[in-house]
Amino acid sequence: MQTRLPLIALTFVGAAPVMGTLPAYNPIDSTIPTSSLSAELVDVIRIPNSGGAFPRLEYMTYAPDGTDDLYVADQRGRIYRFQPGDLQAETFLDVGVAPQFNFASQRGVRGFAFHPDYATPGAAGEGKFFVAYSADATGTPDFPVPVGANNNHHSVVAEYTLGANGLIDPNSRRDIMRIAQPFGDHNIGNIAFNPTVAPGSDDYDNLYIALGDGGNVFPAIPTDPFNTGQDLGSPLGSILRIDPLQNGDNAYTVPDNPFNDTPGALDEIWAYGLRNPHNITWDLGGDHKMLIADIGQDSAEEINLGAAGANYGWDVREGTFDVVIANTAPSIVDTLPANHATDEFTYPVAQYDHDWDNNNTRDGLFAVAGGQVYRDAALSDFQGKYIFGDFSDGQESPILIVNVDDLVQRDDFSDLGSLSGGFIAPLEELTITRDGVPTTLRQIIRDASGNQNQGRTDMRFAVDRDGGVFILNKRDGWIRKLLPGPREDTDFNFSGFSDAADIDALYAAFGNVSINTAIFNLDDTGPSANVVDDADLLFWLALTGNVIGDANLNGQVEQGDLDAVLQNWGSTSAANPQLGWATGDLDGNGLVGQGDLDRVLQNWGSTAAADFRGTNLPEPSGLALLAVTLLRRRPRPSYGR
Repeated sequence: MQTRLPLIALTFVGAAPVMGTLPAYNPIDSTIPTSSLSAELVDVIRIPNSGGAFPRLEYMTYAPDGTDDLYVADQRGRIYRFQPGDLQAETFLDVGVAPQFNFASQRGVRGFAFHPDYATPGAAGEGKFFVAYSADATGTPDFPVPVGANNNHHSVVAEYTLGANGLIDPNSRRDIMRIAQPFGDHNIGNIAFNPTVAPGSDDYDNLYIALGDGGNVFPAIPTDPFNTGQDLGSPLGSILRIDPLQNGDNAYTVPDNPFNDTPGALDEIWAYGLRNPHNITWDLGGDHKMLIADIGQDSAEEINLGAAGANYGWDVREGTFDVVIANTAPSIVDTLPANHATDEFTYPVAQYDHDWDNNNTRDGLFAVAGGQVYRDAALSDFQGKYIFGDFSDGQESPILIVNVDDLVQRDDFSDLGSLSGGFIAPLEELTITRDGVPTTLRQIIRDASGNQNQGRTDMRFAVDRDGGVFILNKRDGWIRKLLPGPREDTDFNFSGFSDAADIDALYAAFGNVSINTAIFNLDDTGPSANVVDDADLLFWLALTGNVIGDANLNGQVEQGDLDAVLQNWGSTSAANPQLGWATGDLDGNGLVGQGDLDRVLQNWGSTAAADFRGTNLPEPSGLALLAVTLLRRRPRPSYGR
């Protein structure tokens, strides 16, 4: 552990830097260029208001259960479940009913995670769901505040269990750990399991817990007054790693962490030296890099690579800069010491400062919003791009993009300007559009919220199981997705494509008239306009240039469609949840059989007529074209024990 020396030899007056230091807010004398790439930001679903205001959407992820369900947390307490295409989300769990739940500013529900074995019958982690939230400072915490600090509130990690109704049982809560916080800010961030490791891996069932340094930004002087960032005896300013399942009398188990044998260090600590790491994530492809976004003070916003045992430097370092004086506003930084290449610190792989246009004036308040690596197929040019942003009120809250392969660990920053102008990696600002017209996220939020004076966006980034990237925020309640262009009416699942998955989604909604099936009602003129049925399927096929029996959706019923049926003959959706239109289930009844073969043979050689697309179709005549014998919505699987 590093021992800090007193800084009594240094003097300063007001905000004026001491001799030899870098300009306040502007230690990087470069500008981030605009990318040639652009993407449409498409509305997906709006989450209900809470507390008489727009919800504060904090975190979103998916469950390891093979479904397309997404889960999103409102910081005020509720966690919702929905699928893209739903018009309403359902409450999955209300954490707000937990005893002494504490919401204010940076407190409330901060993150949640599904155990990797959540959907594995009989596994110890089956149905287990973990939440990070804030609670009143009552009772005895597992980790007390630093000596001399006040007890402001507790950060809690709790375990819940899925109930028989397919929702989390709020009465199943089990506290795993309570961490006392000295201030109201920079507390617990998100929690996550590594989604890229396989069962049997040493890291498979370990939960990572991001913790800020304890705060004191309000007021800003002094910040991190207890030096928690460099204190291995405190969990604050660290990433913890535990096995969260109960083990006998132990609320959790500590795996083989880097500091298990370090005197005075907490065994739970996996990495430290962080200021406010509100977001940790893993690349679902490539090298599966772990990425940590750490909000800076006055000089640098950081993206770090996760590494066991790393010391990321705060509050001795901020970005690739030496912190001369932290406890002033602005903090004072200088270039790194000459021997920094061999010091104990792990430096960021990307950074930016708080003076966007380099006029030596802070351009508002800055705070990095940790992002996600794009791995979906819809935006081919975005493959492997890490998409993140700045969520505070500086410079239109830009959305940034960089190739994840350019985020590499370095030790020597003697010639920082040669490393992408000081940003270390070649950051670019992404252009987003609405209906093809360039705009900004801030303007989108202003228009949606009706508040044209809205400054902060409080954006958050999320990813689905396919690697598609979503943007949520705390200012207008909307969840949005990056797509190649405006969503087509036939793209039910917001994938950027009109494909077989959309037909499968339509079949799953057959016979329903709920608000969440309204998106499937392409036929809005006939007698069954309010019911999802065969007329809507015919409209979908016509609008996309396809026909009944066209399993591979190439516009013609031919050998490939026959092969899809014969190769999957007898398959059922019960045995193969991925069974659908593309794999020969052309009538949507969950079985590849005679009805599917009939559709191919009866329509053999048929092609989509160009003038048929986009017109109003007559109501189908019963079984003439679509003999659906079982119309049902396929339910979500239940994993309750």
